[in-house]
Amino acid sequence: MPEVLPSRPTPALPIHERFVSLQGEGLLVGVPSSFVRVSGCNLRCAWCDSPQTSWTPTGSSQTLDELEAFCAAGPRHVVLTGGEPLMFANLAVLSQRLRARGHHVTIETAGTVLQPGAQADLMSISPKLAHSVPLERDPAWAERHEARRRRVDVIATLMEQPWQLKFVVRTGSADALRTDLDEIEVLLAELDVAATQRERVLLMPECIDPARLGAAYAALVETCRNTGFRLGERLHIAIFGHRPGT
Repeated sequence: MPEVLPSRPTPALPIHERFVSLQGEGLLVGVPSSFVRVSGCNLRCAWCDSPQTSWTPTGSSQTLDELEAFCAAGPRHVVLTGGEPLMFANLAVLSQRLRARGHHVTIETAGTVLQPGAQADLMSISPKLAHSVPLERDPAWAERHEARRRRVDVIATLMEQPWQLKFVVRTGSADALRTDLDEIEVLLAELDVAATQRERVLLMPECIDPARLGAAYAALVETCRNTGFRLGERLHIAIFGHRPGT
């Protein structure tokens, strides 16, 4: 009888959602893009705006062939996001396959883990500040989150590819904003970010209410003038509100 070899598992990723929209954040805001959102995260932000990829991860396994075909039918720009996409080895394979097809690939990451082979035309890094720790919501997760959220070595390695840094900041009070800015400045000094690179640092207000977004932007105008940071838009919130698939 011929030898029956064990079948190899089909490369796949846990996917919460995939959709085509406009890029709502960062240096490419407004660009038509296909979004692939993985389900799963190594952090638990108190204000997480996609809790179904972290606190209560949901979704289905989808093959890389399926995901590549989805992206091939859409815009040139593709955003691989989460959750934390760099937790998954197959994300690196997908990023390589998409770039080989001619896609512009953005990887959205918190900058806490590395995935060998992951390739991006834009590495979008969103380090989590101290106010992200879920102290009241879940003390056990708060301890794990705090231990994982700040990895200067990982961020520095990710910045070897084209990069942007996005920080969620509090605009409800001057003291809270000042605390967040002080933390950002310490991190940028450790990363040796040059003055000419500060326009690649974006400040995004912690706001998912379209009615309050204008005031939150206004609270950051003077800060951006004084620091050279860029105001980080949340275009998808302004247009669609806070809902999936946007």
